[in-house]
Amino acid sequence: MTSSQIKKEIHQYIDQADERFLKMVYRIMQYDKEEIIGYTSQGQPIDSAALKKRVKAASKRVKQGHYIAQEDLEKEVQNW
Repeated sequence: MTSSQIKKEIHQYIDQADERFLKMVYRIMQYDKEEIIGYTSQGQPIDSAALKKRVKAASKRVKQGHYIAQEDLEKEVQNW
Protein backbone atom coordinates (compact mmCIF):
# COMPACT_ATOMS: atom_id res chain seq x y z
CA MET A 1 0.00 0.00 0.00
CA THR A 2 1.43 3.39 -0.98
CA SER A 3 1.63 6.43 1.27
CA SER A 4 -1.13 8.17 -0.69
CA GLN A 5 -3.41 5.16 -0.33
CA ILE A 6 -2.76 5.04 3.40
CA LYS A 7 -3.45 8.79 3.74
CA LYS A 8 -6.68 8.45 1.77
CA GLU A 9 -7.87 5.57 3.96
CA ILE A 10 -6.94 7.42 7.16
CA HIS A 11 -8.83 10.52 5.98
CA GLN A 12 -11.91 8.44 5.28
CA TYR A 13 -11.68 6.75 8.67
CA ILE A 14 -11.24 10.05 10.53
CA ASP A 15 -14.24 11.56 8.76
CA GLN A 16 -16.40 8.81 10.30
CA ALA A 17 -14.60 8.45 13.66
CA ASP A 18 -16.16 9.05 17.06
CA GLU A 19 -14.89 11.62 19.57
CA ARG A 20 -12.89 9.07 21.59
CA PHE A 21 -10.89 7.99 18.55
CA LEU A 22 -10.32 11.56 17.41
CA LYS A 23 -8.97 12.54 20.84
CA MET A 24 -6.66 9.52 20.81
CA VAL A 25 -5.29 10.44 17.37
CA TYR A 26 -4.90 14.06 18.48
CA ARG A 27 -2.86 13.02 21.51
CA ILE A 28 -0.60 10.92 19.31
CA MET A 29 -0.10 13.93 17.05
CA GLN A 30 0.78 16.13 20.03
CA TYR A 31 3.33 13.61 21.30
CA ASP A 32 4.83 13.45 17.83
CA LYS A 33 5.29 17.24 17.80
CA GLU A 34 6.97 17.32 21.21
CA GLU A 35 10.35 15.78 21.75
CA ILE A 36 9.97 13.29 24.57
CA ILE A 37 13.02 13.46 26.79
CA GLY A 38 11.93 11.13 29.58
CA TYR A 39 9.05 9.68 31.54
CA THR A 40 7.37 10.41 34.85
CA SER A 41 7.41 7.86 37.66
CA GLN A 42 3.92 6.86 36.46
CA GLY A 43 5.28 6.12 32.98
CA GLN A 44 3.85 9.19 31.26
CA PRO A 45 6.07 10.82 28.60
CA ILE A 46 7.53 14.22 29.47
CA ASP A 47 8.91 16.87 27.12
CA SER A 48 11.55 19.50 27.89
CA ALA A 49 9.02 22.29 28.63
CA ALA A 50 7.16 20.14 31.16
CA LEU A 51 10.42 19.00 32.74
CA LYS A 52 11.64 22.60 33.12
CA LYS A 53 8.34 23.52 34.76
CA ARG A 54 8.65 20.61 37.22
CA VAL A 55 12.27 21.50 38.03
CA LYS A 56 11.37 25.14 38.71
CA ALA A 57 8.52 24.06 40.98
CA ALA A 58 10.80 21.68 42.87
CA SER A 59 13.48 24.34 43.24
CA LYS A 60 10.89 26.75 44.63
CA ARG A 61 9.75 24.16 47.19
CA VAL A 62 13.34 23.58 48.32
CA LYS A 63 13.97 27.33 48.68
CA GLN A 64 10.83 27.56 50.83
CA GLY A 65 12.17 24.79 53.06
CA HIS A 66 9.71 22.13 51.92
CA TYR A 67 12.02 19.12 51.86
CA ILE A 68 13.24 16.24 54.04
CA ALA A 69 16.92 15.94 54.91
CA GLN A 70 18.63 12.67 53.99
CA GLU A 71 19.18 11.71 57.66
CA ASP A 72 15.52 12.37 58.52
CA LEU A 73 14.38 10.33 55.56
CA GLU A 74 16.58 7.41 56.55
CA LYS A 75 15.11 7.49 60.08
CA GLU A 76 11.59 7.61 58.66
CA VAL A 77 12.26 4.66 56.36
CA GLN A 78 13.35 2.55 59.34
CA ASN A 79 9.84 2.96 60.80
CA TRP A 80 8.10 1.56 57.72
